[in-house]
Amino acid sequence: MGNERQKMLDNLGVRVLLTGISIIIFLALCYFLKGTLISLLLAFITAYIFDPAVDFFEQRNWPFTRKHIHRGFGIAFILIIALLTTAGFLTYAIPKTVSGIYQVGGIIKDHYPKYQAAFESWIETYGDTEFVKSVKSLLKEFKEPIHGHDHEKMESPPVDKHGEEEIVSTQGPAPDEKSRAKRVPIVEILWKLKKYLPQVMEFLTNIIRNIFYSTFGFLGIILNFIIFGVVSIYLLKDFNIIAHKIKTIFPLSKRDQAIGLLSRVNDNLRCFLRGQLIICLILSLIYSIGLTIAGIPLSFLIGFIGGFGNLIPYVGTGTGIVLASTLALFHFHDFTHIAYVILTFGIGQMLEGTVITPRIMGKGLGLSPVMVILSILICSQLFGFLGLLLAVPIASTVKVFVDEIISKYKSSAYYKE
Repeated sequence: MGNERQKMLDNLGVRVLLTGISIIIFLALCYFLKGTLISLLLAFITAYIFDPAVDFFEQRNWPFTRKHIHRGFGIAFILIIALLTTAGFLTYAIPKTVSGIYQVGGIIKDHYPKYQAAFESWIETYGDTEFVKSVKSLLKEFKEPIHGHDHEKMESPPVDKHGEEEIVSTQGPAPDEKSRAKRVPIVEILWKLKKYLPQVMEFLTNIIRNIFYSTFGFLGIILNFIIFGVVSIYLLKDFNIIAHKIKTIFPLSKRDQAIGLLSRVNDNLRCFLRGQLIICLILSLIYSIGLTIAGIPLSFLIGFIGGFGNLIPYVGTGTGIVLASTLALFHFHDFTHIAYVILTFGIGQMLEGTVITPRIMGKGLGLSPVMVILSILICSQLFGFLGLLLAVPIASTVKVFVDEIISKYKSSAYYKE
């Protein structure tokens, strides 16, 4: 029985089938558990990035002693450094961003009549196009008064020439006239408001629903953050043990080959993550300094977006150019500062392609920008934000296995013959 099972597992078709089923199960779990897996995957990525630093502390001795530094001390030291760095960054970034937003808001407020006149002239010039017609209809809907104001104007009672109200005689006893005059307007108002009752109830229901969702959404964010922190510390503490246990899963006959493939995937991912974070930080500094010299509002925020957007090739640069050029046009009303913006991003991209990336990453991951973009688009479409986190690791793993298959194919007798 054992020999038959072994022969079945040695069959290439069976192994391919089992591998395909495993991949399908993995993707299905990612799809149905994507909300929960985001915190876990972020924790694993954090532990994966900082594990070499913790290993560095663990391999060192305390000064003037032969005792090794405990792994927990390395984790605590890195955690404190990360918190202090984040706090310093936010202390500098938040006030600068808020002041920039106020500056942009003041510029738009001061030049609003000019923008409105330019917009109206543009509508008059290109009024026959379908796009402008749709814009006109949209603006018309906003400008129209709210429908359904059936509020009847309260007719003032007739006044005689002496300025006193005429008393209209009605049937019925005289003492009821005052009480009826007090009751009838209230009844009429309530009767008129009756048809608005569904809208009022819907409005109140939406308020309650928003409070409920926002409260539990906030609690969910806190819960996910706690899960992220606890799991990150746990993974950092036992990362090497977990890696060793994963290696022992593979059968002895295939263990060396499997560990070799995993090592290549590990080298590629570690090089990509560490290298890309350093490159994004350098680009953010270059863009922020250049835009600050050019006098562009929100230069720090735009530089940060343009630099770290470089994780997706071309997206960060394009977004930064569009945002900075728009603000330059609003602020300075000329094309000279737009040229400064393009020059800043052009210098950053030139340095990134010729100096920064070759120095930091070398050959690096070996993934072309097109492959990275395709993997991000496909994975994000399937799994949302979880797909963004999984895109590059999946692409790196697929590349390693494809290279291995091609290498075996070229070394086979079929290829050589």
